[in-house]
Amino acid sequence: MHTELTHHLASFATTMTAADLPEAVQREAKRSLFNIVGCMLGGAHHYGVNTALAAMRPFLGEANTTLIGRGEKADALHAALINCLASSIYSFDDTHEQAVVHPSGPVAAAVLALAETRIVSGADMLAAFALGVELECRLCKALTVPPAQGSIAWSGTGITGGFGAATAAARLLGLDAAATRTAMGIALSQAAGFRAMHGSLCTPMMPAQAAQTGLRAALLARQGFTASPVALEGRYGFLSVFSEQPDLDALAGELGTRFEILRNTYKPYPCGIVIHPIIDACLDLRRAHTLTADQIVSVAITASPGAMALCNNRHPTDELQAHVSLHHWTAVAFIRGTARIADMDAETAVQDPALIAFQDRVEATLDPSLASDAAVVSLTLADGRRLTARTDHAIGSAARPMTDAELEGKFVGMAIPVLGPERTRALMTQCWAVASLADAAELIRLAA
Repeated sequence: MHTELTHHLASFATTMTAADLPEAVQREAKRSLFNIVGCMLGGAHHYGVNTALAAMRPFLGEANTTLIGRGEKADALHAALINCLASSIYSFDDTHEQAVVHPSGPVAAAVLALAETRIVSGADMLAAFALGVELECRLCKALTVPPAQGSIAWSGTGITGGFGAATAAARLLGLDAAATRTAMGIALSQAAGFRAMHGSLCTPMMPAQAAQTGLRAALLARQGFTASPVALEGRYGFLSVFSEQPDLDALAGELGTRFEILRNTYKPYPCGIVIHPIIDACLDLRRAHTLTADQIVSVAITASPGAMALCNNRHPTDELQAHVSLHHWTAVAFIRGTARIADMDAETAVQDPALIAFQDRVEATLDPSLASDAAVVSLTLADGRRLTARTDHAIGSAARPMTDAELEGKFVGMAIPVLGPERTRALMTQCWAVASLADAAELIRLAA
């Protein structure tokens, strides 16, 4: 294994300038930041965020950092945790198309927190964000995407988000390569998160903890705290812990010429991304044949390995379980013809008798050959007809990316209930123009 891998990545993160980032990378970084700020606003008042903040409020430090969408402040470390928790609470955040990591939340929460504690230009913040997301995606890909041999049991965002957040925070703090390497090592030593927590508030807490971990790691490194210089590649290091066979080329190959952030994708639906092609196929069938739920006798879904491993969960009992239930979202698509945040509300959706009953008509089977953004849905109707729809690439996938206009529609839906129309429009303008801001805190103040 490369003996200076951690240092190599730290050097890359500290020497790349904003001007070195290709225009396409800067554009995707803006789209990623735009999307995740909207997600922070959308989740700002979720009961899980309220619960976490209430638990920690007696222990908050100096109130100098905005809690997005809440009109109040906290210390930077707690703000990073709360803002990232809000961004992931509805499973509406972004996803790397191959690694299925949700990279922007931890990195954005860390850089937004730092941007209020010092004067940081929008261009510098965007560059730090882009590089943090880039290395987080590379690390998760190196652990889990073949030829790598990793375990699906780990939460990719939980174990790699702190690394991305530390990378970005170290850059904004002006740390040199050696100190950045230390920050990376501190964050990697605290990597955690596993999928048995799906369906609980621990799921969004994993990226939130990663955001706080990464920011804290950079602050500790700045102060002289130490870590192994070979945190990634050393004997019993991070790579050997989290992957039986890591793909080192995915992690460190073509740095500066191949950018994984360009594979980032955005969710049109607030649920596990492997459910999205199923929702697309259901909505296509409903629209094409003007179906009502009482016409449908049975629904046969042919699903990808990821969908079956993570979301084959009939009859969720609360909103968090509904996030990862393909049966729930199939019922929603056919009965309501939608797939919105409101469609997983505990009282009006999860406990809706019609949605509960319809799930008994749904059966899912595994097709190992299906990609994560593909699915087949077949219906048997009461009149004997059989109808089938296939999704080869879900809306929002790399092959069918959401447009800027679609991202704006998603942003508006999450932001207006929190900020109102006027402030929402102003914030959207600032997000798209972030690279031209002399002080990145201007954007954050609009999102308060």
